[in-house]
Amino acid sequence: MKFFNRNVSRMLCSVSLLALASCGPQDSGTSSLPEQTGQDGVTAGVGTARQAVSTIAYRSSSTASVVSNTSLTLAKPAGTVAGDVLLARIVNRNVVTAVATPPAGWTFLRSDQSASQIKAWVFYKVATASEPASYAFTLDSASASHLAGSISAFSGANPTNPIDAQTGQKNGNSANLDTPALSTSTANGVAVWFGSQLWSGTACPASPLVPPTGFTEPFDTCHANSTGILYDVAYKALGAAGAQGAFNGTSPYPNTNIAQVVALREAGATVSCSVGDTFATTYTTQGTVASTAIVEPSGLAASRLTPGVVYVHNEDTTAIVGISTANAATLGTFNVSNVTPADWEDVATGPCPTGQCIYMGDIGRSSANFPTPPSTFAVYRIPEPNIGAGQTSGDLTATAFPFQYPDSPKDAETIMVHPTTGDIYIVTKSYAGASKVYKFPQPLPAPGVMSTLVFVANIQLPTTTDTNYAAATSGNIHPCDNRFLLRTYRKVYEFRAAPGAAFETAFAATPVSLTDTVEGQGEAIEYDPTGTAYYTMSESPSPFRLKRVVRQ
Repeated sequence: MKFFNRNVSRMLCSVSLLALASCGPQDSGTSSLPEQTGQDGVTAGVGTARQAVSTIAYRSSSTASVVSNTSLTLAKPAGTVAGDVLLARIVNRNVVTAVATPPAGWTFLRSDQSASQIKAWVFYKVATASEPASYAFTLDSASASHLAGSISAFSGANPTNPIDAQTGQKNGNSANLDTPALSTSTANGVAVWFGSQLWSGTACPASPLVPPTGFTEPFDTCHANSTGILYDVAYKALGAAGAQGAFNGTSPYPNTNIAQVVALREAGATVSCSVGDTFATTYTTQGTVASTAIVEPSGLAASRLTPGVVYVHNEDTTAIVGISTANAATLGTFNVSNVTPADWEDVATGPCPTGQCIYMGDIGRSSANFPTPPSTFAVYRIPEPNIGAGQTSGDLTATAFPFQYPDSPKDAETIMVHPTTGDIYIVTKSYAGASKVYKFPQPLPAPGVMSTLVFVANIQLPTTTDTNYAAATSGNIHPCDNRFLLRTYRKVYEFRAAPGAAFETAFAATPVSLTDTVEGQGEAIEYDPTGTAYYTMSESPSPFRLKRVVRQ
């Protein structure tokens, strides 16, 4: 079922869905033109088409739009029952600095925005037995804006862990509604696709957004105005777990747009993690860091809250900058307000008591900030800002965890945080290739209390006549927690535990040489949170380039 909503202001939105049937790669979606209908004077509506996809079934959707407002109220989709998963997509026009706050019980998933014209948020909740008749989403901005949005309900999704994966991006002045590639961890899910695009007509077009091929589009509508929005939703069943490719829609209009996709996990699905041993033999340069706050990048860490964001830091300043993995554009700039860094050499992200945190390693011994090399060090734990929800600047407060080595002081430039246990590992730096691995004791001592690290393993990296080949400068644990990356100034290595073996057995594994990203002073590396790629950056020379190597 498809319908249009018309109002004095106009936005086009659409939703599509795709069910995944078995484990394995999925074809990338391309779009076909949908049939359109219109209805004058309608500003909110409910689509009631229902189609079974995998064990997950589309139930219904509601839509609404408003003119010059700071809140949008959406009706509960028709037929919603306890256990249904509700996906809300809110779009605003011209106030992209705004932060959207959902009603109680909703969880933020992601937001994507253009430089100044359009921003789209995605939230979800699992319906209870006593859902209200409607939900009000509000913006913190004092400036009113045109708003449009939808809520779509699905039955048969996992009620305790419904979100398998999600991604999205803005596409500037384009008729292509493209998303980054998606990777899932379970089979037989459903991909839900959201399209949102600028519109400037006084009526809805006959042929607005076109979802990717194979997707069912329950509605395709618009907020009609000189500063309006087109929006739709579509869905499709997915098969095998793993790389799904990109789901790309189209539009007849080359206007700035946002395409987003959420993969729902079916009820009873067993969560698995995807790893692979083969990477591309070449790298791509994603973009150049433009932030003036980055003058000596020494580490990368992927956001655990906002997909498509990695944090970059300097060795000796309190600046932390979130950049886009797509093009290295600055997405957030922060200052750690209560710390004077000595030699911040690496950064990681991982779990913490407040949810997700940034872990900064003040672990080096050669910074000019020291009158003499130190004998004690510290890891700083910093609650991660929610860039996707609009937290893009300000001060961050760090908690210090000082430490010493059980033997003698060491120079180190690598900190790694286990994605499940939260264990903090330090890998020392040796130009002879003989690095040592230590970790913090568990449970972690109270903040401010000196810890003595626990020795874990020795690592012997391959050496050459150029000692820079063996000096470990950064590392990161795979999101599946059975392997880790370790880089030197010149090389990238992966250490892999045997199937089913404990993570720490990877320290004894033979290092596997991965694709050289050709960096004269490589000091930063991080996996993509999906495990399907890794990113690197060199400390010099400037300009600083974010490079990516994909898994094949």
